[in-house]
Parts: sequence; C-alpha cells; structure tokens
Amino acid sequence: MRKILIAISGLLLCACGGKEAENSADGYADINIQADTVVVDSGGEILMAATNGFGHGYTRDLGKLYNWDYASSQVEVVDLMALRLLKKQSFEIEGPEGVGKDSYMMKMIGDDQLAFVSWSSGITIKDLEGKVYQRIKLDQTWMTEGVEEKGSLSLMGFSGDGKKMYCTFMNFKKLQSDILELDLDTKTKLVLQLPEFEKLDKFRIAFSSDDGNMMSMSAPDISLSLWQDQLLFYTNALNSVYRLDPKTDSLHFINYNNQLTANEKTGSYQNEVSSNEEMQRISALLREEVNFSRMIWDNQNEVFYRFTNFNLPKIADEETKVRNFVSILSPDMELLGEKDITYLGLKYPNPQFVKDGKAYLFINLEDELAYVRLSLN
Repeated sequence: MRKILIAISGLLLCACGGKEAENSADGYADINIQADTVVVDSGGEILMAATNGFGHGYTRDLGKLYNWDYASSQVEVVDLMALRLLKKQSFEIEGPEGVGKDSYMMKMIGDDQLAFVSWSSGITIKDLEGKVYQRIKLDQTWMTEGVEEKGSLSLMGFSGDGKKMYCTFMNFKKLQSDILELDLDTKTKLVLQLPEFEKLDKFRIAFSSDDGNMMSMSAPDISLSLWQDQLLFYTNALNSVYRLDPKTDSLHFINYNNQLTANEKTGSYQNEVSSNEEMQRISALLREEVNFSRMIWDNQNEVFYRFTNFNLPKIADEETKVRNFVSILSPDMELLGEKDITYLGLKYPNPQFVKDGKAYLFINLEDELAYVRLSLN
C-alpha cells in the first residue's frame, strides 16, 4: 500500500495527511475534516477499476472490490484491507458458461454472486468461480405484462438476498419515476411508485435526427443503494430519498432541508432539442444547479455522508470552477451538519464507502486506482 500526502492537481489541491483542515465560516464550522490519499498497488498491471468508480462492487465487510473489465472479459479483484490487486479472473463470453459478448455491466449480489448484464443475452448470474447460477431475460411476460407502455426494463440491482430484482423503465419520450420490483422465486411483480421523482422529467434532454437514425438522451439518474436490510432510492437532482423495507414492501418518502445549497434543481429547460450542440449547452446549465451524490453509511459513527456540488458559470476559456459541500445525516435522514468543502479542491466527489470512520472517495491518480479519505469529526 502506498499512502500519498501530496497535492493532486485538479482533483485534490490540498490533501492534508495528518493535518487538520481549516474551518470554513459557515453555520456548521465545528465539522473538522482530515484528508489523505491512498493508492492501490496494481503490481505493475493496468487496472481498469481506475478509469471510473461507477461500476465497482464491494463485499459487505468492505474487504474486497470487484470490477468488470468488459474489454478483456476479466473481473478485477482488489484487497481493500491491503490496498492491492489480488487477481484478474477471466470469464467466458460465449458457450454454456458465457456472460454474452456485449456484457457491459456487472452487479454484485451479496458476497458470492456476480450478475452480468448483456444487451443481447439478458442477465447472467454466476458464482465467483464463473459457474452459471441463473439466467434471466427482462422481456418475460410475467415481468412486462401490464407495464409495457412505461418502457423497456433496465436493471438497477438486487435485494441483499438476491431474491428480488429492481428495474427502472427506459423511455425516450418521458422519464419514468416508477420502479419495478420482481420476485424471482414467486414470479410476481410490484410497481413501486415514487411520485416525488416525477419532476425529474423536467430535466430530461432528448435529441433525435430528422431521419431517426440518431437518438440521444440525458436525464437525472434514479439509483439504488442497499443499507442494512433496507433499500434506498435516490437521485442526483433532488436531495429527497425513498426508503423501502423489502420484507413488508413498505415505502417511505424522506426529505430534509439543506442549509448551504438548494434542495433540488428548479430551472426550466427545453426537453426536446434539434442538435447535440444544443443538448450540451443545456446540460452545462443543468450542471450549474445542485447535484447530489449517493449516500454512504458510516457504521462506526452511525451517520450518512452525502456530497453536493454545482458548477460556477464558465468565464471565457477559464477552467470550470466547482463548489462542493458535504452533509451529515442521521439514520432517519435528519440533517445533523453541513460544510462547504470547496477549499479541499475536490473536482467532483465520487464517494464509494466508509471504512473505519473514513469516507473513501474514488479518484484516478495518474491512471492508478486511488481514494481520497476524509475523516469528518
């Protein structure tokens, strides 16, 4: 393991290893932050997990990271205790044990199963050694009957025991806020309605060429996180959260009021545009409104951390400047504290997990997998 206590240009302008960061003059200035940076030892190999932090899967004890590199058909396994690459394990693409030639995404189920998602082959669930456990097609009648008009299904994730699967609806004309819960044992489904998320459609931008051969869309995410024995549905455009108890299918809406930022995006935007250039222009305006990260749970201090950012209006050819904040939330999502952390120089915080009371934020450090670790006291 290598620990780096240096400034990282563009990502971390002042990493303060062992040195307490200064207080800011906001209403929660009693939150003190210590920061350092650690790098995973790749053993001289190219580690594709370093390219982004959005496809990483973790064991429940946060002892290992699994990352699917579709280009090489390998799963990278990282020891998060020693911070080193353990192995790269090849998986078959075709044949009876294959995951599909266009398998573009992987999700973890518990600690011992991997779900591979392919455009053509559906979902293939395997054990850690590569043996197929189950194959699932997302166009089965029991899944789609009665909800066809909402759009095609897209996998979000699984319940902790893997018995239930959760999907969003892909729809080019309207962002669907409903979630489909699929019970894989009983072959039954339940539509989970998230009415507060219907407003997300205001921030959808779609472009299609006159001949219909080119289509693209940008829209807020609706994401899923497992927390203890419950599930959290959240979005990057609002700070509100839906909490689901999968045992009782009880769904609770939770919101809180940020003190240092807005609670949600509020602007009015054109949904249908006539060029990619127009889509990029509107997307840039949307990034000047507040954006929320996933919530990461600190088991040691029994709080959530959530990061918020927004771009400042770009001036001529200057580099885009970003304001960053962190919120501390109780288990019931009550706001306990909030702090402006722009001074840390984090471009766009990408929180992954909390280990030993430290929040781990993914960064690519000169093509190496690294984490900025924050201790919030």
